Amino acid sequence: MSYEQQQIKAIQHWQGQGPKLTSMLAGMVSAPAVKLVDMVIPDSAIQAALEAACSVGEKLTNPQSVLEQANISQIGDLFYANLQLCDELANKTHDRAIAMAAAEGGITGASGLVGVAIDVPTLMTLALRTIYQTALCYGFELKGEEGRQVALRVFSIASANSLKEKEAALVSLVTIKQMLQQQTWAQIQQVAFNTMGKEALVLALKDLAAQLGINLTKRKALTIVPMIGAAIGAAVNASFIKDVGWAARRTFQEMWLLQHGGHIQQPLLLTNTAKTR
Repeated sequence: MSYEQQQIKAIQHWQGQGPKLTSMLAGMVSAPAVKLVDMVIPDSAIQAALEAACSVGEKLTNPQSVLEQANISQIGDLFYANLQLCDELANKTHDRAIAMAAAEGGITGASGLVGVAIDVPTLMTLALRTIYQTALCYGFELKGEEGRQVALRVFSIASANSLKEKEAALVSLVTIKQMLQQQTWAQIQQVAFNTMGKEALVLALKDLAAQLGINLTKRKALTIVPMIGAAIGAAVNASFIKDVGWAARRTFQEMWLLQHGGHIQQPLLLTNTAKTR
């Protein structure tokens, strides 16, 4: 079995996996702790922080780092590289992001509820930056409103609280993935995103904020426990960015394969979507 075939199987397996951590945490955190955290990070605050994180996350991306590591002159050259090189680049990005998240979570986790208020917007910015940077590793430059559409949908996959939410987020990218089988990334960007419209972007932000409100509340409720907040904060942040990184890697892996035509003849996501029609 070739490397690409192995990754196709891994992508299909990942698409069918439900989120495990948030379900597990639901039974571990107490109602008072959840309520306290929910007061600190209501959906309205998360949505505002999310909008800011999109802009900052994009600006913090470092294309030059990818260019130097891959020894190429422009990001688009990665379309002509092999998938294993792209995965190696993404793996380095992923590992660095997890380490940064753990360090930041450890510091803010030691400060209880005050730390949560600081940590959440910082964590969201790192998550968006990880998505943007991972896209570069596969030759996709996510820029402006068009790039934000994709980044938010990947973030929604990572922050899903159930398999149903994850499937809905995956379906939101189907149009782009179908177009990649026939056109280049450069050709489809404007057309695809124009069909989504600005209203879709506003709705995506609102829906994602609601998802994150549940997801982060469950994760962060454990960090307010005295004495163990720092350790839990580091672990929770690392786990969250690990989820985000894998969502980005599997999404852009599949997009890279589709861009190369015929490597995924019938993606699991497209198969499931067709069955529901």
